[in-house]
Amino acid sequence: MNRHFFSALLFGAIVFSMATFTSCNGDDIDELKSRVSVLELAIDDIKNQLSKALMTGQSITEVQKSDDGTWTIRLSGGGEPIVISPSVGGSSRITVTITDTEAILTVDGEEYRLPLGSKVSSLVYVPEYEDGMVLIGNEPVEVKFLARPALTDLTGAQFTIAESHELQTRAADGEQFGVRGDVRIEGDYIIVPIRALGVEAAKLYAISLQLSIGGTVIGSNFFNVQISEDFSFNTEEIGGFTIKPAYNPTSVDSEGFCQMVVDGVELLTTITNFKDLFDQLPEGAEIKLASQSKQPAGDAQSKWGILNSSLQANGDWALSGKLGTSFNPAEGQAGFLINVIADDVIKAKIYVLINDPLAAVSDDVFKGSLKGLGEPHVEYGEAPLEGSGEGAPIVFEPGVNNLNLYDVIANGQLSIKHGDGGARLPEALMSYAAEDNGENIVYSDGSALVVGDLGQSLMGTVVYYNRQTSIASSQRRGWAMTDEEKKAFAGAECNGEILNGFDGLNGSTMAANGLSISSDGFFVTTAAYGGWALRTGFGIRFEYAYGTRDISDGCLCFLWINRRDCAEGVVDNPVSVSE
Repeated sequence: MNRHFFSALLFGAIVFSMATFTSCNGDDIDELKSRVSVLELAIDDIKNQLSKALMTGQSITEVQKSDDGTWTIRLSGGGEPIVISPSVGGSSRITVTITDTEAILTVDGEEYRLPLGSKVSSLVYVPEYEDGMVLIGNEPVEVKFLARPALTDLTGAQFTIAESHELQTRAADGEQFGVRGDVRIEGDYIIVPIRALGVEAAKLYAISLQLSIGGTVIGSNFFNVQISEDFSFNTEEIGGFTIKPAYNPTSVDSEGFCQMVVDGVELLTTITNFKDLFDQLPEGAEIKLASQSKQPAGDAQSKWGILNSSLQANGDWALSGKLGTSFNPAEGQAGFLINVIADDVIKAKIYVLINDPLAAVSDDVFKGSLKGLGEPHVEYGEAPLEGSGEGAPIVFEPGVNNLNLYDVIANGQLSIKHGDGGARLPEALMSYAAEDNGENIVYSDGSALVVGDLGQSLMGTVVYYNRQTSIASSQRRGWAMTDEEKKAFAGAECNGEILNGFDGLNGSTMAANGLSISSDGFFVTTAAYGGWALRTGFGIRFEYAYGTRDISDGCLCFLWINRRDCAEGVVDNPVSVSE
């Protein structure tokens, strides 16, 4: 990612040298106050502009720096630009960081993030002949395009073939053509050299060009290409490569396909360039992911985008996110397909199979001490005194709350633990550990569930998630009312049971009532929460590069909140259920 950093020497502290400044009169002080006041007003104005831009969903369309050092930031939707002037020197109170996708402005320590808008909104093929046709033979042909707004610099721009197909048959994926050579700007036009690859002589094709720049992807309109009658290009000539024995190379079929096996941990930690997997490669070889349509059906096609962004033509490899699969279907070809290409000729077609080290780890190992608890019901509150069966409730106030679910269960914040499963729950959570051959995947350290070394090497995280949250009525035992008065006030039975229509809330109803479970293990309420009794059933799973594994056996538990008491004035009529 390209990052450009600049600081606006703006609105800084006015520094006085003791060697030259010894006193000031009243006029000097008034002038200083006036200057400081102007600067503070200017800072406030910039803060207001940024806040408005965030609220209205604006993006940054242009960032310019003039000769005198003034930065001008223009926003989508028009309006006055944000101007950052260096006219007053001193220490910086405004900094701006520009990345490929956003601008991060920090004003007096407060951060504002605005996305970068598209530098180009359209890319149009410009025909040069009456028939609008491009004629391509054995050499690349320069094709002209018009970008709007016009580009003056191609820094960071990448041009590829978005899609191509033979007219009438429409059966291709863009691999018949390639952008080859240097793209340049001539006046308002972008000149792109395009080469024919996997096409047939004398056939007619349609092509769309793709431009990626500044995090934006723009496709051109389709234009027609006529292939010359003397065209000849051999796009495939298998040979000239040797896969290292450590990766268990084997032939797949007579059409030149082969496969290799890589360790799942190595693929995430030590393998940084696919060229290192070979003992021999053709001169000038590139390693490219095969097109989406040529991948094995299933995960390899659906995960093509993340694979394509992870593997560079020079062989560099860095997985850009969790795949959620190891590409090992029950039937059919496993792995994902890469090609070794030299001078536009495919020299190798290789399926990369991933050995997921957790695939053979049983569910019992992952659930460990949490297996067989039976989704127990427990109630949030103070732990009971020794010999007593019930502790005091802890009232969950209306509005904003943030409850650490692990801490509630493991560290004595349960007033009642129903049944054998509830009784065993705290110790089971505290002692939890999942290991493989003595290596920690996930374990409890007494304050949280922690990802161990093996889990970390597989990009692992512990994820809490909602399974069934419901809204109930509270018994209101601490209220200074008779049972009948409580019932009349609440408009419902005060028995701590689920309210009709609020058993198992869907996502929109959860949000409408200000309820959520964060992935890092907190039960969160917002200002929309009215202090009602709740029963939240939540689960825990381990997510890693190649999949997910359950830690809890269904719901870890159903945690009751405000079941036996609640804040004064709570009414059992929450926001209506969203359909």
